[in-house]
Amino acid sequence: MIEADIAPDLITLNIVINCHCQRGRVDYAFKVFEGMEAHGHVPDVITFSTLIKGLCREGRMEDAVKLFNQMVSRKQVPNLFTYNTLLDGLCKLGKARQAFGLLAVMLIKGHEPDAITFTTLMDRLCKEGKLQEANKLLHHMLNKGYDPDVVTYNALINGFCKEGKLDKAMNFFYEMSSRSIHPDVVTYSAVIDGLCKDDKLQEARKLFYEMTDKNICPNVVTCNALIYGFCKEGKLDEARKLLHEMTGNSICPDVVTYSVIIDGFCKKGNLEEAIELFYEMPNKNICPDVLLYNTLIDGFCKKSKLGNAMKLFREMPSKNIRPDVVTYSVLIDGFCKESKLEEAMKLFYEMSSKNICPNVVVYNALIDGFSKGGKFDEARKFFHEMADNNICPDIVTYSVLIEGFCKEDKLEEAMKLFHEMSSKNLCPDVVTYSALIDGFCKAGNLEEARKLFHEMPSKNICPNVVTYSALIDGLCKAGKLNEAMKLFREMPSKNICPNIVTYSVLVNGFCKGGKFEEAKKLFHEMPNKDICANVVTYSALIDGLRKASGGRV
Repeated sequence: MIEADIAPDLITLNIVINCHCQRGRVDYAFKVFEGMEAHGHVPDVITFSTLIKGLCREGRMEDAVKLFNQMVSRKQVPNLFTYNTLLDGLCKLGKARQAFGLLAVMLIKGHEPDAITFTTLMDRLCKEGKLQEANKLLHHMLNKGYDPDVVTYNALINGFCKEGKLDKAMNFFYEMSSRSIHPDVVTYSAVIDGLCKDDKLQEARKLFYEMTDKNICPNVVTCNALIYGFCKEGKLDEARKLLHEMTGNSICPDVVTYSVIIDGFCKKGNLEEAIELFYEMPNKNICPDVLLYNTLIDGFCKKSKLGNAMKLFREMPSKNIRPDVVTYSVLIDGFCKESKLEEAMKLFYEMSSKNICPNVVVYNALIDGFSKGGKFDEARKFFHEMADNNICPDIVTYSVLIEGFCKEDKLEEAMKLFHEMSSKNLCPDVVTYSALIDGFCKAGNLEEARKLFHEMPSKNICPNVVTYSALIDGLCKAGKLNEAMKLFREMPSKNICPNIVTYSVLVNGFCKGGKFEEAKKLFHEMPNKDICANVVTYSALIDGLRKASGGRV
């Protein structure tokens, strides 16, 4: 046009601006915008709205708001499309407050919101977990005579599912039919995800097949949700089967698909299958991410295969994947649990050299490792270092230190930390109480152990098998066998199953107390509870039998 000496008109220039914006070339669009007045054209509402949309798409909200203000100052009146575009941009960036401020301006200027306005705001409220406000906005929308559409319901269903309010989400899902609104793949994906997270796999599977009956094709999000449900219930064969079916149905698995299945196999301890899937990914042009590496490294650490874990860790930079604080925390914890404190410390120092700040999980792993290794000075040093680095100790930090002090018979220091927890508004849990009860029992202070045990219900903390076993052991060692048996028989009424430790301490207690027949009864009771005797149980029985037979065994 320019070569033919034909001056473009405003409509043409607006089309050119739109084309640039659609292709993500907003800066080129602005060059056209800046040259408009040179051609004798005044930008109109379409020009400004198109550029605002382009800026919003790129997340350049500050520029979008500036342009909106420029538009108003040039006496161009924004229309509903302009307002909705700017609202959508603000909402997508999580700026709900500014979005509602813009809505107020819109109303003052006499622009009535439409279904798109309400849906955009509802979606933002749902994403922020403000479900009550979203619900109120829905009723306001209905009162204004606007009909919600599938996008409105998707926003609400997704929001309520993400917050674990499945019943309300399902109400919205069924309400759609009564309004003759057809659910789409987004609706089904959100509901299936919610059902799987709520352990309702059968209902999720039913909806998955219902989709195909209605000619709604599942996508990778739908399949990932159901695969998560299968993995959560340990149905890994079905998860793999669905992965295979995805390829057959032209649904491309993504890194999330593989991460979920690999995590499932790692949790089952089946690392061979996990690694096989991991090395299958490049053939599907899927690049693993840091989360996936962390999952596998954690799986190997939990199986004490630290060599394999470190091999994956050292491989990460060659794949342009930067280890993060989770990677280091998993490895440091793995080395600490294997008492390889030197290797753990090498990784800890490496974090600093890579400008990765340790978090409370890293410090907890180190405190636990050094405490269990009897190196309390170092453990205490890490505890104080946390405060220097503005890292707040959590309940795990305190419980680990308390357990360490109890095992070293440093009960005064353990109780000092226990009381310090309350001053930090940290509530001790069953692990904290169990460690203290065990410590006092081993020190022969049954009175304090009993006091702590009876204090637990008032703090809404239920004793577990570890708590009971610790107190039963203390009572047995003090020769209070009747009280120990009373506690033992009380356990089933509290839905606590005795374990091998519980039985072993009782068998040992009765044998040492010269009550071999009672010990024998307990021993014969064990197989009925699917509990196999161990070397401690057998040693106690042999010792008891020797005493009962006058040393003839």
